[in-house]
Amino acid sequence: MSALPPYLAQDRRRALARNESLPDRADGAVLFADISGFTPLTEAFTRSLGARRGAEELTRQLNAVYDALIVEIENFDGSVINFAGDAALCWFAENSAGEPRAALRATTCAFALQRAMQQFSAVPLPDNLTVPIAIKIAIAYGAVRRFVVGDPNIRVLDVIAGAPVTRSGIAEHLTQRGEIALDEPTVQALGAQIEIQAWRNATDTDARFAIARALLSRVPPTPPAAFPPLADSQVKPWLFDAVYKRLAAKGEIFLTELRPVVALFGRFQGIDFETDETADEKLNLFISRVQQILDRYGGALLELTIGDKGSYFYAAFGAPQIHEDDARRAVFAARELFPLCVELGFLEPLQVGISQGVMRVGAYGGRTRRIYGAQGDEVNLAARLMTEAKPGTLLVSGHIQKNVANEFDLEPLPPIHLKGKAEPLPPFLVVGVRETRVKQLQEAYYTLPMIGREAELALILTKIELARRG
Repeated sequence: MSALPPYLAQDRRRALARNESLPDRADGAVLFADISGFTPLTEAFTRSLGARRGAEELTRQLNAVYDALIVEIENFDGSVINFAGDAALCWFAENSAGEPRAALRATTCAFALQRAMQQFSAVPLPDNLTVPIAIKIAIAYGAVRRFVVGDPNIRVLDVIAGAPVTRSGIAEHLTQRGEIALDEPTVQALGAQIEIQAWRNATDTDARFAIARALLSRVPPTPPAAFPPLADSQVKPWLFDAVYKRLAAKGEIFLTELRPVVALFGRFQGIDFETDETADEKLNLFISRVQQILDRYGGALLELTIGDKGSYFYAAFGAPQIHEDDARRAVFAARELFPLCVELGFLEPLQVGISQGVMRVGAYGGRTRRIYGAQGDEVNLAARLMTEAKPGTLLVSGHIQKNVANEFDLEPLPPIHLKGKAEPLPPFLVVGVRETRVKQLQEAYYTLPMIGREAELALILTKIELARRG
């Protein structure tokens, strides 16, 4: 089997094999599955086995977890549309052929996912300790929109948007490990088939969500038919060029490795995915331009999420390409993104956060659905800095500040408290490019006259003049 097709969502993969596109609008259930425990697992394996062996064992464990989950999702005719960090955003489309309703399939799948995770409740470590891996799930039912956006010369992305996606994100924040949350449309669709444990209310909206106790009527699992083959040319636009070339040439997966990466998060608002018929065009234009700016600086847009608090993208500098000055590249790229929102005219000012640290980089997922990404503690920090940034501003962490302080004017801000951190961390506001640096770029470093190089100097000046005239 080719190593390329698993990098596409399951329903997109089957549609491409039929030379068809997926409908712009569809009814069904969104399932958001958030896995916890991977970050402490990464730290534990690195501490016990070292960076290289720890990364190898981590890859094995990650893939085992995702394989177990993806098998269950496919058994109930679901598709993994996107990965967001250690979470998976899945879709269960309504089927007009008389099959069980999508809400029932998705909820049955959710209980199957929780059962599948029991085998990872205590992952053993070499030092006789264990790390628990758990999952929490949110389901929302209704109408969504499906887009394909991005520059095909860089990479195209699968997007799912709409009220159910938003509600699944809200529900996930109200859910604890081991729980399954359902929005009210899902509960209504299930009717007497679901037993509710409790109701929880969201703080910023009047929506409420049910915590499921038991499902009284379940859909039997149906293993899917084998995926039809795809030509490499059909898959290529969905992969970064570096990833495509390695997979196409060697037919191998990317083993997870630990290495320095800069994470950049950008939140954008202003596109109405519910009622604007041109929402796909606007999103495609914006994301394509973002990719082109990032690409010029050696960065890559890894994830795109249409979320409950605006939409955001996650870009990395150092994956798949790595440079010694990835921190400064990221800051320069971010500064070019702000005028883009003004130029396009339909977006509110961007909010950006950047951080840097050692992350796990490579491919992860199951045998039939995978993604290339970069994850780690600093990714979470960059995302938090994005939410703290005021519209039109860029916040960076102390790690970034140390690497770019000679080139940018930075203003320290009051420390912020972060989940999982004992001490508050100070963010830095990027005010602008340092004037001293700009002057140095314009000034000559060597001011004494040349001696004995008149002919060479004349030739150089002639060529400069010819170039100036075009």
